[in-house]
Amino acid sequence: MNWDYLAGFLDGEGSIIIKPPRVRLYISNTNKKVLEDIRKFVNCGKVYDISMKNKSEKWSKQYGWTICFHKEVLKILKNLREKLIIKKELCERAISYIENKRWQGHYLSKEELVKYKQLKSSRKLAKELGVSQFSVLKYLKKYELYP
Repeated sequence: MNWDYLAGFLDGEGSIIIKPPRVRLYISNTNKKVLEDIRKFVNCGKVYDISMKNKSEKWSKQYGWTICFHKEVLKILKNLREKLIIKKELCERAISYIENKRWQGHYLSKEELVKYKQLKSSRKLAKELGVSQFSVLKYLKKYELYP
């Protein structure tokens, strides 16, 4: 197991999921051993059985490996950033999101929140800024921009 192998596996079988306030890495596969090898190599994450509704008898058992803790996700993404091809841009966005602490809901400036008046939706603004809707509402109230 090495970083090149993991990059190829993540590019082909995995996902980098940015869903505020979380960034998560996920790989599913029918080979539980390879997911356990990945978990051991990066020394974090969890391998689990995936239960599927409406499963055909012809389908093989599915397993998943996932990491949710930002410190661990960041460590892995920084090791993969130069090796990924398909998910390279998504990797850079995830690294930036974690490092800028947007996931904590901090650092929303009044200037950023002025867009609320144009969008008229805290949900749209949250998506555009890469933070949770709760964070937008909290800062709109703080800056007295919320009606």
